[in-house]
Amino acid sequence: MTSTDRPATETGAPPAPPTAPAPPAPPALWRQRNFAALWSAHTVSQFGTQISFFVLPVLAITIVGATPGQLGLVAAAETLPFLLVGLPAGALLDQWDRRRVMVVADLGRAVTLCALPLGYALDVLSVPLLCAVAFVTGLFTVFFDIADQAFLPSVVGRGQTAAGNSRLEFSRSTAELAGPGLSGLLLQLVTAPLLLLADAASYLVSGLLLGVIRTPGRVVPPAPAPKTRMRTRIAEGLRFVFRHRVLRSLALATAIANLAGLSGALSALLPAFALRDLELSPGRLGLALMIGNGCALLGAIATARLVRVLGLGRLLVVAKILPGLGVLLLATAAPGRAVPTLAAAAGITACGITAYNIAQVSLRQAVTPTAMQARMNASVRFVIWGTLPLGAAVGGLLGSTMGLRSALWLVAVVALLSAAPLLLNRELLRLRDFPSPAED
Repeated sequence: MTSTDRPATETGAPPAPPTAPAPPAPPALWRQRNFAALWSAHTVSQFGTQISFFVLPVLAITIVGATPGQLGLVAAAETLPFLLVGLPAGALLDQWDRRRVMVVADLGRAVTLCALPLGYALDVLSVPLLCAVAFVTGLFTVFFDIADQAFLPSVVGRGQTAAGNSRLEFSRSTAELAGPGLSGLLLQLVTAPLLLLADAASYLVSGLLLGVIRTPGRVVPPAPAPKTRMRTRIAEGLRFVFRHRVLRSLALATAIANLAGLSGALSALLPAFALRDLELSPGRLGLALMIGNGCALLGAIATARLVRVLGLGRLLVVAKILPGLGVLLLATAAPGRAVPTLAAAAGITACGITAYNIAQVSLRQAVTPTAMQARMNASVRFVIWGTLPLGAAVGGLLGSTMGLRSALWLVAVVALLSAAPLLLNRELLRLRDFPSPAED
């Protein structure tokens, strides 16, 4: 027997270890019962939310007679809970069952929204009532949103998180596309307070769908963990975010953008500018937003390919700049060309926001261990949502004092500056793709 025919053991070389079988590929997301239920709940809830997002300012302007400053107060009340309870909520949700919290939050929002149709029937609708309903709804939303983002990796697995986020963001974009137009049409048939019952019903359906999910909603530590004080757990989450260069840059960039964005300053400026200065009816405003929000679908579909072409870091920068350009275009609108200008501005903004959200949420989830997910989300939300009440209040004040159009120019500059924290982070700019999930 020649040396080439000799068994490996005869040459003195150790035998090659047996090759381990490759792990089976996870089933497609649409075939996973738990994800299908989560996606369905998310989609139904988003459609209801978009109806409320459109109807509330219309109700405040046309029925209550709210000024831009009062619109700012209503918008600020809705996001103020993220400043007040966002951090404790994250610490609690790392110990609580996240699915159960989401169900309770949906039911709470459904009941709270019913106060507005009741107030309309009793002729007691007012700005204080709108603020109260917005605040309580926002309180439930704090717990729902933090639990939602922390729950997804448990439902689909860490390797499919980006794909899951993309599908959820696609649903949100579809709701944004159809919601304003549908709301504008329905407002021609029923009054705004009664239309809010549709949102309440959507939260009930969402809660029922979430109830059928059968996956652990709570992270169980591998060994009994000593109880830690709430303050310690909150501090751990904040330290994790602000010591992580990528998370810190994403949080700062998003916080600046939200200061000027659709739930910040624009929440007080856009409805008043469109309905009063541009002389649009609620139906035409809904049509313009529906046309423009079609670009949100483009952003959701193209994000994965844009990551491959541009790289993840560059995509985040480009997507963050687009909403500022959209506000610049909005500030040039005039009554004679209001619908096409508003549609184009909404399209640019929606495309950028959608692509950025898919990328940044997936990146945050990838670099964070499972046991830290809720605290990370709460800490980030505390920063990025904490600017919303300030932005809404300041936007309303600026609209009342310096005029709506001048305030829009200023908001556009702030939105463009939001890309600065990303541009200054070389580590983030060098990212070509999502990193491997952080070890638990």
